[in-house]
Amino acid sequence: MTLPKLLAIGSGKGGTGKTLVATALASALAQQGERVLLCDADLGLSNSTVHLGLASGGDLVGFLSDRLALDEAVVSVLPGDRYGFDLLAASPGSGALANIDSGVADRLITKLRLASAYDRVLLDLSAGVDATTMRFAARADDALLVLTADPAALTDAYAFVKLLLRQDARWGGQKPMALVNMADSESEARRTRDALAKTCRNFLKIAPDYVGFVPRDHHAQTAVRQQRALVASYPDAPSSRAFRELARRLCETPAAAAALESAAPLR
Repeated sequence: MTLPKLLAIGSGKGGTGKTLVATALASALAQQGERVLLCDADLGLSNSTVHLGLASGGDLVGFLSDRLALDEAVVSVLPGDRYGFDLLAASPGSGALANIDSGVADRLITKLRLASAYDRVLLDLSAGVDATTMRFAARADDALLVLTADPAALTDAYAFVKLLLRQDARWGGQKPMALVNMADSESEARRTRDALAKTCRNFLKIAPDYVGFVPRDHHAQTAVRQQRALVASYPDAPSSRAFRELARRLCETPAAAAALESAAPLR
């Protein structure tokens, strides 16, 4: 039985476009041929359903309680489309899973690791660095840190890296990959990358692997306002092309993936 890879998508603060990154990357990975499940792990304020304009994001509460099997708890996004994936979320605005303890977070990770119907599970984490968020990030196979050029975003991104590295070694204590979102230019993205890397190396003796940037793009803003999936709705947009390139890199062999930091930047 082949088990999925878990990729946690986090940010030090809100406003970095993390949920858009999660939904767009899910579509881009699906286009690469992967069977993808996006789990909205912002358990208190789930909003991926709203982003995608869906009436329901499935029943995460029912799945966690064992009332529903996974295939009964998910909903299909863009069913039958090459950009389609499945979504598992709590009801938006319900706060049904707010303030859960670490045991519930561990249980969700354990259950998702057995989701053999999928090649990859994306976890859209809560913004910030609370204990549950960092628990999810540490227990995933990989973590993708979304940041912007905003100085506050850089400060909070550093906190995310520091706390992730401090997690219990049995969960890896791994360094995350870093993606600069909404960059006005490649040079701005590189300055942002360099600022985070310098701070991390000075204080943590390690820096995230830079996987590139997503350009600021009015198509992304339009997709959010229209509650539509970005990559499927605007496949030729600069941001959509960047997400497809990121997906391609993530699908590469382990040896190729190790070279991500030196690869050409996302366009």
